[in-house]
Amino acid sequence: MKITPVRQMGSFGVYVDDIDMNYMTEPEWHELGQLFVRELIVICRNIKISKTQFLDWIPKFGPLKTNLRAHFYKKYGTAFDAMTSSTWGNLDDDDRKWAESRSHQLEPSGDGRYLTRIYGQRDEHGNMLGYFSHGEVHWHCDESSSLLFTPAVALMGNAHMVGSATGFVQTIDLYETLTESFRSELNEMILIHRYNPGQVNSEENTDSMLALHLKLGFCPEDNEETPLICVAPNGRTGLHYPINTRYKIKNMSDREAQQVFNQLDHLILNKKWIFDHHYQTDNDLVLFENSVTLHHRIGGHPERKAFRMQFDLSSVLESPWRPWQHNLEFDQQYKVKIHEFVNLVGGDIKERFKLP
Repeated sequence: MKITPVRQMGSFGVYVDDIDMNYMTEPEWHELGQLFVRELIVICRNIKISKTQFLDWIPKFGPLKTNLRAHFYKKYGTAFDAMTSSTWGNLDDDDRKWAESRSHQLEPSGDGRYLTRIYGQRDEHGNMLGYFSHGEVHWHCDESSSLLFTPAVALMGNAHMVGSATGFVQTIDLYETLTESFRSELNEMILIHRYNPGQVNSEENTDSMLALHLKLGFCPEDNEETPLICVAPNGRTGLHYPINTRYKIKNMSDREAQQVFNQLDHLILNKKWIFDHHYQTDNDLVLFENSVTLHHRIGGHPERKAFRMQFDLSSVLESPWRPWQHNLEFDQQYKVKIHEFVNLVGGDIKERFKLP
């Protein structure tokens, strides 16, 4: 593997070239995972990887994880499968619509498994065949309102990626350049979240099904709280600043909070920390961090298609990750809730997740 610094993203980000998954070894993949933890963003350019290899190898970094599984399990006391309508019996109207829509967004891998599409096309009945049907995707964090958000995402290009870009902005360098007094202020701030249609994609304002998916994915319940300051899986401190759902700061007036948001928007969205990866081939694999890094999408062909997974990093971390360790109250909340989550979801998560 050839490793080259990105250079446009402050102290972080690397390109990795010359990967052929037919010759990948477990130690090499583990080394790549550790590189990813350190660098926040890894762009594997023109990688030779199949759909089944994508499904096989990404979970080796850590178990696949989504908060929606626990959300539905808590609500119904049982799991259901979006690809098996016979399991939808107890679902309310909105969740049934979600499950039916979700069943159209999954692409068979050829071996009985499925991949989540990031794709703009619809079938002859108008069903979404993937997430983000039109337009640019604005700055956001995934699972943005949750204390238990998943720290890592893998995006595998498939078709018509050229002409688009996936962009990132990291906040570690920024945080470390701030004065100690300003950092102390930020360390005390607690964000309050709300789902705001159109904050991620303008089509949310007119497409109720897309809005339903993004609400459940980003902020299923309004008024959830998360600290502004977060420790990334690499142990460095930055800002967990989901522009897409933050709408208040605890114990501040709306006016005061908006002034802080305006200041943070200006500081964070600075070209010194931003890297837009413009695809030169359809076959790039992008690994990106989701705690102190925001991402967005620029442009794209109408039939642009990629596949996406989000995952934990337990297998490449030496010790359990504690994103809110600087805040005693939220650190304790996280410990309680992540234990509940792991026991509730079970399976691979329960077997492999490193619990604090």
